[in-house]
Amino acid sequence: MSSASTNTKKPSRHARRAPATIARAVALRIYIAGAVLSLLFAGITYRAYGLQVGQADKYRKQARRQHLRMVEIPAPRGPILDIKGRELAVTADADSVYANPREVVDLATTAEVLARVLGLDVRALEAKLATRRHFVWIERHVTAEEARQLREADLSGIYFTPEPRRYYPGKELAGPVIGFAGIDGNGLDGIELRMDELLVGEKARFAALRDAAGRTMMADGVVAAEAGHTVTLTIDRSVQHIAEAALADVVVENQAKAGSIVVLDVATAGVLAMANWPNYDPNAPGSGIAAKARNRAVTDAFEIGSIMKVFTVAAALDAGAVTPEQEFDVGGGVLQIGRKVIRDTYRDEVLDVGGILKRSSNVGVVHVVRELGADGLFEGLKRYGFGRSTGIELPGERSGKLRSPKRWGELGLASMAFGYGMTATALQIAAGFATVGADGVYREPRVIHDVRDSLGQVLYENAPTPHQAMRPETARALRPMLATVFDKGRDGGTARSLDPPPFSVGAKTGTSRKVDPETREYSAKLHVSSFAGLAPIDEPRIAVVVIVDEPGGEHYYGAQVAGPAFVRVVDETLRYMGLPPEAAVAEASDRFASPELAPRDYDEVNDSLGEVARASGTSDDDLFAERLTDDFEDTGWLGPEWVNVPDFRRLGVAQAVALAGESGVALEIDGSGRAVEQYPPPGPAKRPVNCRVVFSPMHHAHAVSTAE
Repeated sequence: MSSASTNTKKPSRHARRAPATIARAVALRIYIAGAVLSLLFAGITYRAYGLQVGQADKYRKQARRQHLRMVEIPAPRGPILDIKGRELAVTADADSVYANPREVVDLATTAEVLARVLGLDVRALEAKLATRRHFVWIERHVTAEEARQLREADLSGIYFTPEPRRYYPGKELAGPVIGFAGIDGNGLDGIELRMDELLVGEKARFAALRDAAGRTMMADGVVAAEAGHTVTLTIDRSVQHIAEAALADVVVENQAKAGSIVVLDVATAGVLAMANWPNYDPNAPGSGIAAKARNRAVTDAFEIGSIMKVFTVAAALDAGAVTPEQEFDVGGGVLQIGRKVIRDTYRDEVLDVGGILKRSSNVGVVHVVRELGADGLFEGLKRYGFGRSTGIELPGERSGKLRSPKRWGELGLASMAFGYGMTATALQIAAGFATVGADGVYREPRVIHDVRDSLGQVLYENAPTPHQAMRPETARALRPMLATVFDKGRDGGTARSLDPPPFSVGAKTGTSRKVDPETREYSAKLHVSSFAGLAPIDEPRIAVVVIVDEPGGEHYYGAQVAGPAFVRVVDETLRYMGLPPEAAVAEASDRFASPELAPRDYDEVNDSLGEVARASGTSDDDLFAERLTDDFEDTGWLGPEWVNVPDFRRLGVAQAVALAGESGVALEIDGSGRAVEQYPPPGPAKRPVNCRVVFSPMHHAHAVSTAE
């Protein structure tokens, strides 16, 4: 036992410490692990706090963007009306075609039918339909006939939705003035562009919830659409038609490049008509001619030639530099200034101020402007509205060019006096003549009459502030001078080859050379022919300006080219306004009804149209009626007082609007669906005609009647 007991070994000190060390190591590890877990938990907690509290708004908005989308529905664009309430631009629903490519069964057949009916490229359609999207536009604003054919084809995955579309019932009538709106309803030209914010209205908006496939599941929070405002123009649709018909004839007859006519109401400076050639149909703004068309009456400035003499004389009379009876030695129509020689068409020796205008004497007006001086002419022209834009509510207006008199020199002053060295637009000239007609009161021309909301409340009424631009006695002295332009005989006026209208008229002819763009010199072949005036001259109602750019025919003088259009516009417009022809003027015209009795000068050219009419024994009244019937034949006009009202019954809104435009009838739309009632009934009616058409959904379409 002693030996066994002796051989037993005691544990070492390190062996006795092992359990304690292990325990401490385990405890340390647990501590470290706990610390790490605590840090991780703290980090997660911090991050969660940041996400849920600190960035809650951010992620809430992001979630809404992923699941919600704002849907907008365009509001009906406000109408554009003429001064008598007749519609120039309206909005009606038209079908737009879209597809859900995932629902298209036969891609090739579907693309082929769509291409055939809508006139689209079949390959482009196949590419659209081959996508995996839920929505693609096929064609927006299709015609009623196109929609009917596609509905009959019953193509899977092809759908229709109504969208507001802009219609222009008058087609080309005042096209560049009204302008047009794009497919999304935004104004792109003319009044549509300038007044876009007022016409466009407030869109309907609502939030739509989308599922994972992008489909709309629900909607709430709808904000109702608010229709655009109604814009009423000073344009009179009937006067506009008269001006456009006259301009089209004169441009075509004289093979001219372009032209414009402006008719102003003298009392208000409201634009009654603003015709332009080339013209365009706002219903088809993408046509080739639309690219060439613009509102030249405000966008094109040119050297105005002898029409300027009216304002040179006005400034001189206004300043007291000359008197109406003052005579000037015009030396046989020749005047040398330095190395340049100024010549007249006629070889007059002595002319008073009125005679200078009557004979359109360059030499005479140079003598007048020398009495006035450069500063006097410059200040006068500024008062009459030249050298600055009129501020009319139309895009693209030019201000014209009126240089400082310090840069004129003697020859520059002389050429300014008869219309070279400065430029102006047709509208500026019309405003200047209206000033003469309004006893010297200048009013800024305007084309907007008023703006009303959907309830008819006037939001804005255009009333420019007038100012006295010339003395009343100056304007009254000028008007009888202008009345001599049609005087007959060898000592007659520059328009003596024309038969005046049966109203007292005061006017001035103008012919100016244009600068050749290649040589940068005045061309002997490029001209601007013009004719401007007032009627009736004793108590002027209208100011009319006719501009014909680059006539390419045999004639280019203002009286020969632009004169006939001026006479026609004055005659037909005053008759339309209800003014009776003046007997004394008509008798004076009749004295020269026979070609052999009318005095001619070497530079006069017969008006072939007038000669043919007179040779056939056609009276002035008959010729007027024939002319008006021809002018309005395409739009259903029967004569100066009548219009043929179409039968709108059973037509849809879009079809009725189109037919009204073709017929020259203003349409008042009540309801939707098919037309069931109209007043006045179909047939002849005295103009102007506002036809009220009541539309009803299809199931009521059998109740068709007319209000007698």
